[in-house]
Amino acid sequence: MIAAHLIVGRNEESFLPALLRSLENVADYVVVNDNSEDPGGPNAGALAASSFARRGALSIDYAPFVDFATARNRTLNLHREHGLGDWAAFVDADEVHRPIAATIARNLATLPSDIAIVDGYTRHYFQSFRLYTSIERRMSFFRVTPQLYWTGRVHERLAGVAGRHLAIPYVYDHYGAVFSLHRQAAKGRQYSSLGQAGPIVAEKDEATVGEVDYFRAQWPLVLHYYGDHPQAVTELRAVLEHTERERYLRSERIAAEFQPPHVRAANFIRRANFEYRWRGRALDPRAWRLMRAH
Repeated sequence: MIAAHLIVGRNEESFLPALLRSLENVADYVVVNDNSEDPGGPNAGALAASSFARRGALSIDYAPFVDFATARNRTLNLHREHGLGDWAAFVDADEVHRPIAATIARNLATLPSDIAIVDGYTRHYFQSFRLYTSIERRMSFFRVTPQLYWTGRVHERLAGVAGRHLAIPYVYDHYGAVFSLHRQAAKGRQYSSLGQAGPIVAEKDEATVGEVDYFRAQWPLVLHYYGDHPQAVTELRAVLEHTERERYLRSERIAAEFQPPHVRAANFIRRANFEYRWRGRALDPRAWRLMRAH
């Protein structure tokens, strides 16, 4: 059995239905820490409509948000209380998984006991479904053991890990930054309140700052994406590409303005490096076997 561990907050998570659909053949159960503290919170409908809720494979813990480690430890406690097996999927509400994740999940039981964490790679879209900034290695599955716990107020980390990481050539999709400046600034203020360093923009100043200045550090890093998107996100993508069309097009124009020839050349190398890093994991026989359908 595999349980997905999820945190939802006081704001509506637009990609939550897509995430839950993408997990239907990956996880047997979903445990949720809901920071809204209210069974009628903004994400209650999406959770209740999921296939996990319909078949009684969903447990929700309502608790005020303290920090990310506390929230993750609450989902870990639910996992243990319900006896949900040896493996957990580490998921966020603004990401969507690919079908190959189901094969990976089925094969986790074949891994030797010294493999404690399986890392995939996440593509981070930026201000559009056709732009991204990076493909980063990220924990996808972890083995649940008695000594395991989460630490860190922001960008939480697992402690008490009894084993090694295995990185596999699996890339899935993170959509948290396709939203407007307002959503990104609010996230920045929350992370700053937990101790993350860096400049923030007060809500009252958002209109005067603007997208060009707020994302100034990101525009030179933007890469074009020409691939497909998960089937689970098709409906929401169509809606957003209609309602946010002008902002998405504007983002592409701004990115081009920040990328003279020498920046484009550097980004060509960055793109090749991202591809090399994740595709190279296929050379590990353990990674190859984990992604092989039997």
